[in-house]
Amino acid sequence: MLQRKLFLSLTLILGITTTASSLAETVKVVASGYTDTGGEGVYGLTFDTATNKFGPTQLLTKTNNPSFGLHNKNVWYFVDEDKEGQLLSFSQNEKGELNLLQKSSVSGKWPCYISVRKDGKYVAVANYGSGNIAVFELDEKGVPKGKPQLKQHEGKGPNAERQESAHAHWAGWSQLNDANKTTGIYAIDLGVDKIFWYPQDSKGTLAEGQVAYKAAPGDGPRHLAIHPQKPWVYVLNELGNTLSVTQQDTKGHLTEIQKVSALPADFKGKSTAAHIVISADGKHLYTSNRGDLNSISVFNIADDGKVTLAQNISSQGKLPRFFLLLEDAKKMLVANQDSNNLVVLNILANGQLEYSGAQTQIPKPTFLGLQ
Repeated sequence: MLQRKLFLSLTLILGITTTASSLAETVKVVASGYTDTGGEGVYGLTFDTATNKFGPTQLLTKTNNPSFGLHNKNVWYFVDEDKEGQLLSFSQNEKGELNLLQKSSVSGKWPCYISVRKDGKYVAVANYGSGNIAVFELDEKGVPKGKPQLKQHEGKGPNAERQESAHAHWAGWSQLNDANKTTGIYAIDLGVDKIFWYPQDSKGTLAEGQVAYKAAPGDGPRHLAIHPQKPWVYVLNELGNTLSVTQQDTKGHLTEIQKVSALPADFKGKSTAAHIVISADGKHLYTSNRGDLNSISVFNIADDGKVTLAQNISSQGKLPRFFLLLEDAKKMLVANQDSNNLVVLNILANGQLEYSGAQTQIPKPTFLGLQ
């Protein structure tokens, strides 16, 4: 097998395995999702990028609700999305099987997102149910040490069903373009319609948070993506199903310069946004939509950072919660949670997508990564 290498779609945030570049025709994919509605844990399978054919599915480990994962050096991390949330650390053997190294309490409920600092020394977890983030220091093997630093959010939003309290949905690192090259964490809270900024000092200690961005009431921000070359941060609002284009200043604040719908102009049904990725060249942005319209939206990014909706294409399934870009192979793999399928879309020269006709079955997929 030819040597392959990973690309990260967010060059300022290490550990988000949603964009990958491969020189090999065959890649090894890891898929995971919810076990309380049908899955068993974490799965592995091969994908031939030349023929669009998948190999047989292998159960790599049985574990509870691994709804999100992350590969850092020789360690795989998965959340146990439950009332007593855990961060699970695994090693992987030559057969691909995952062996549990450690369970670490995240001191929160329903953890849903993981990221790692660029130098691989810290990992952050967003706890949706309890509205807080947990940041662990890692040892030399990549295993969490001791108890995490915690940052708690407070408040609620106007959506009584989804915003009755704080709900941290994303946490990841960024470096500011200031004189000190300040490093810190952005934490998105869907429940309070805010993004918080926590600077991190040389000893790893997080400072008190400041509000970096206030979304419109009820927008429910979920995830963000940072442009690989420019100080632009793209915020995906789950409840509003919109995309907010913001500009980052040297203090971490985000100023909105544009806000657009991620849905076609004539769409009248119900939909919520899920996942967001920027292409490695910074020219295209992709988001997923779940509901009456299960689809992927493709945006073109202009020289001033603003976006134009170029395409909306069916995900060929129900509830596309996650997708993985294989940019060198010109492929996108879409994980449709409620239809239990993994779908292959071709990436065209203009960044738009087309259905390849290829797909395979995976139980309740909510995360995809590369081994």
